[in-house]
Amino acid sequence: MRTTRCLLLAVLIAGLGLALRLGVPVAPVDPPFRAVLDAYAAPDSSAAEPSNTAETSPP
Repeated sequence: MRTTRCLLLAVLIAGLGLALRLGVPVAPVDPPFRAVLDAYAAPDSSAAEPSNTAETSPP
């Protein structure tokens, strides 16, 4: 492809992406999805007991 065609294709794809982003509304997060995120969240490190191993202890 020539440089001009590549640039035109890039601008066309960027314009399409922008049009989709502005045209399609963002769906709000529903409670079941929030529950899944909470289930897979990292555990709170302040609530856990401190480890005495060298690999996990802070320096």
